[in-house]
Amino acid sequence: MPRSPQRSDATCAPPPGECRAFLGYAVLRSVLAALSHTRSIMTVHVLCLVGHAVLSWALIFGHLGAPALGVTGSGYASAAIQWLTLGGLGLCILLMPGLRGLHLLRAALAASRNEMGRILRLGVPIGGMRGIETGLFMTTGVLMGLLGASALAAHQLVLNCSGISFMVPLGLANAATVRVALQLGADRPEAARRAGFVALALGIAFMSATAIVLWTVPGAIIGLYVDTGDPANHAIVVIARRLFAIAALFQVFDGIQVIAAGALRGHKDAMVPLLLAIIGYWGVGFAGGWLLAFPLGYGAVGLWLGLALGLAAVAGLLTLRLNWIAQPPADAVATVALH
Repeated sequence: MPRSPQRSDATCAPPPGECRAFLGYAVLRSVLAALSHTRSIMTVHVLCLVGHAVLSWALIFGHLGAPALGVTGSGYASAAIQWLTLGGLGLCILLMPGLRGLHLLRAALAASRNEMGRILRLGVPIGGMRGIETGLFMTTGVLMGLLGASALAAHQLVLNCSGISFMVPLGLANAATVRVALQLGADRPEAARRAGFVALALGIAFMSATAIVLWTVPGAIIGLYVDTGDPANHAIVVIARRLFAIAALFQVFDGIQVIAAGALRGHKDAMVPLLLAIIGYWGVGFAGGWLLAFPLGYGAVGLWLGLALGLAAVAGLLTLRLNWIAQPPADAVATVALH
């Protein structure tokens, strides 16, 4: 094994300001995505990912003339790359001909109270919904720790894999938000409805494929994380195999719920999805998982069945909401019929 770098006594906590850089980055990323400049975002991310790897390697292990800062070096690298990512997106906006006239800083300083109120009314429920979902998974991890180290390790292993596959429907959800809003802005409600459900179909297709992978080759995936032949890891392997089976079952539900939520944001519908998420994630998911895991004695499997139930409930509720809210007005339907 590589030798762990020693931490210098002169090191300190990573510099402040990383959160400010991330906030600025999130704003610029959303602006570019809304204007369909997603390739610029991806290019900046790829370049900064390479830079992050090199900078972390140098600061953690003391290469390229840098001091060996250990874990603290990773913090410094992350903070530096966060600012570089912000700068990269800002540079894209300055250099791209169609974006030079945005004057984002000037527009932000001149924002009216009404505009800020509209953003908050839409943004706060969106943040709340993400917090509710994240809180369910975090709480499940805490409860998993009560079941022992093997259960917690298996939980984190499977959650990491399912989180990787989740990135694709998350991207489709952002695309659905942009496409639905664009079509509604152009007064094409039928096209907006089609954009939302096409995104749903793409997400279902992709997550079905990942479900097949998780169902059929869990042993190979587990082997990437732990030595499956080591008797000390036997309990982790057994629990992880069971959790992979459940993860395969809720892959499609996970994709549906995030894409449906994204399409609803394109309709400026955020408060009702927040309430539906509270019901589904906590009223169904958490309550069901706790009941199955502890009173009924299913342990780690019970907690993950609760996650599956919560995701399925939210997916169903949000899809019904999208189907209802995306119905084009009667006059628009009549106009299409005449043509």
